[in-house]
This record gives sequence, structure tokens and C-alpha cells, in this order.
Amino acid sequence: MQRLMPKIMLNFKDVVAAYGETNVLQGFNATICQGEFVGLIGPNGTGKSTLLKCLTGLLPLKSGEIMLEEKNNAAYSQRERAQLVAVVPQSFDIDYDFTVEDIVLMGRNPYLSYRIKESRKDYDMVTEAMRVTKTLSFRKRYYNNLSGGEKQRVIIARAIAQDPDIIFLDEPTSALDIHHQIEVMELIRNLNLKKSMTVVAVLHDINLASRYCNRLILMKNGQVVVDGTPKEVITEDNLKKVYDMKMFIQENKLFEKPEVIPLRVIKETETYRSLRIHVICGGNKASQVLEELEAMGHHVTAGVVNQGSDDWTICDVLSIPMVEESPFTSISLEKQEENLALMADCDFILISDLPFGHGNINNLSGLENLSGSIYFHKNCRNNDFTEGQLTKRLSDIKAKKQLVEIDDHQEFLEIIKKLTLIENHEA
Repeated sequence: MQRLMPKIMLNFKDVVAAYGETNVLQGFNATICQGEFVGLIGPNGTGKSTLLKCLTGLLPLKSGEIMLEEKNNAAYSQRERAQLVAVVPQSFDIDYDFTVEDIVLMGRNPYLSYRIKESRKDYDMVTEAMRVTKTLSFRKRYYNNLSGGEKQRVIIARAIAQDPDIIFLDEPTSALDIHHQIEVMELIRNLNLKKSMTVVAVLHDINLASRYCNRLILMKNGQVVVDGTPKEVITEDNLKKVYDMKMFIQENKLFEKPEVIPLRVIKETETYRSLRIHVICGGNKASQVLEELEAMGHHVTAGVVNQGSDDWTICDVLSIPMVEESPFTSISLEKQEENLALMADCDFILISDLPFGHGNINNLSGLENLSGSIYFHKNCRNNDFTEGQLTKRLSDIKAKKQLVEIDDHQEFLEIIKKLTLIENHEA
């Protein structure tokens, strides 16, 4: 039995659009089929919202074409287009005191005129739209008295009452707290799944887009960078092409979707003299200090770390050289020899905040013979499960050289900054 091809709802062909002389969309191409939930992602100014303006006829195309259900979008009247496409804006403000029911009823305007008034069918559709969006209970309240989340649900209800084939949402969660963000996105997904409604959503939150959309289009400079499933689109290589920031991607095991963990956006404004710094770590407390040292421009190494730990992950993401051991495996003397070799020429060695037990106490073996200055996080003593071995290793180090004790990682970072900051007059 031959499989039917899905109906093409939108086809963007080499779309170019501009504000004045500045092109914002520069050859945008995409085909969207019935029943898809498509997320448009990308940085500000890349043309996502401009695409919406072109679709609704607010901004004429400079070149290219948009086919809406196999007909040129420019050939539709506003009324005809509104019967096919409903828009949920970022926010909707109105000066007059309309009730919730009044606002939702506005969704029926494309089907009404001075000759055609609201019928029982129109009111039934409005009631159903409010029922689906859980706004029916406050249908007589004034829209302007609602919370942000309630207002957004009302605007979605208005779009549903419009009975469109496609809903286009422009940042539907941008002004909402996390509770209402999830509430709105679940509502939209239910419309997509239960009513087979085609949904196109402009989203800045990549993790929300990954969780709810079945397809993502990553944009930059008015063009498509990559188009595919969340797992195909949300990769470090793809996002590095678009976002000027450090990040890493992990799988959200609950939803089996990729999740972005942002590390740093703001670059160091100061200039630092580069040092060789080794961090003894392996748990989940040293990620930040490792990232900040690397961002300052120091040559950072680490070890011995167990594979899969948070500290191992950050080293892997930032390509920090490290000595690694298998998960849940004791640190062998052979691995510690590799670790000592990595530390041999270091200027500073940080024993970071981590618990010490019989499995990792070898991380401190031989440190007394190194030339670099050693700093020790005091909290390690509160997580000592070595039956005296930690105290003995620290004593061995102190017998041969100074061991500087610190209260937290930030204290170590401030010491390094003070020692290595290049003043403007030195540059």
C-alpha cells in the first residue's frame, strides 16, 4: 500500500525581505507539512519574527515567494488568510475593558461582516476554545485584569476560535514564569497532537523548543543553518555556528531530548598572564573553577577524574587535558604517575573541594616533590573518609613545602587574578 505524502501547508522559496535597504531574510527556504510542530530558533535579529510578518502580509517580500496551501500567499486577502493562519503574538494589549469572552470571540472576525453576525455556531466554537485552554471559568472577567499566563491562554483561545489550519506563535512564553511557560507549551502541543494542527513557533528557549517541537529550524542571518529533529539540530557544532557562547549538550534522560547547558556568554574583559594550573578534582564541585580558569586564558589540566563525573564532563567539553579513570574505579598508582607528569611543570596546583576516600586518596601521592605552589580547599576535611590517610598525605606535603589553605574556589580565583592581571599600561 503506497504511503500518502503529507499535505504541504507552507512553502518558503528563496524568501528575501528587508526593512529599508537592510535585508533581514536572505534566501530563506523551508517546507512545512500538515501536523508538524516546528520551532524556529536562532539569535535575535536573525529574521524569525520577520518571517511571521511576511506570512501575515504585514511586510511585502523583496523577492521569492511564500506558498500557503499551494497558493501564493500574496494572492490572499487579509480575510482569506486569517481563515487559514492564526497568530499568537508575544503580547496582546488593549486599552478598552473587554471580557475574556469578547477577546476570544474576536477570533471569529474573519468569518463575520456587517451582514453576517455571530451565530450559535460561532459562540459554540468560542466556548470550545475556552474549554480547551481552561479559560472558560473566567469568561466574564476583564482581560486587562488577568495574569500574564492567563492572558496568553486567552490569546491562544482566540486563535483556536479562528479555526485555522496553521497557528503561528511569536515567542509565546517570553514574558512568563517557568510554571506558565510549561503550561502554555503543553497546551500548544496538545493542540498539535489532538487536533493535528500545524504549529510554527518562534522560540528563544532552546530547551523548550527541544522538548516540545518535533522539528527545529535553526536560523542565522535570515537563512536556514540546519533543519531537522531536535537531536539533529541541537549539537555543539551547529549551535557554535550561531551563538557566541560556550555551552555543552547533554541528553535529558526523562524526555530523551537534547538539552543545552550554557557555560559562559560574557567574555573576560581583563587580560591575564597565562599560567599552567592543575586542578585535582573528580566529583561535581570543580566545574566552575575549571571553566573560569580556562576562560582567563590559563593552560589548565586536571586529574585524576572518573569518567562520567561532572568535573570530567566539563574537561571533556572544554578540551582540558586530563588524566582519566574508569567510572567507580579506584585511582591506581599508574594513573597517579600520569597525573604527576601532568603537574610537573605547573605553576599552581589546586586540590579542589571533593570528598576523599580510599578510592581517590592516591590523587595526593607525590605532590610534596612538585615545584608548583599548592592550594588546598578546607572543606575536603569535612568529607574525609580515609581513616587518617588524608591527614597523613597533607602532613607529607607540609613537611617539604608550603600548603596554602583556602575557604572556597572563589578565593583561589581571586588570588590567581591578582597575580596574573595585566594592567592597561603594561599591555
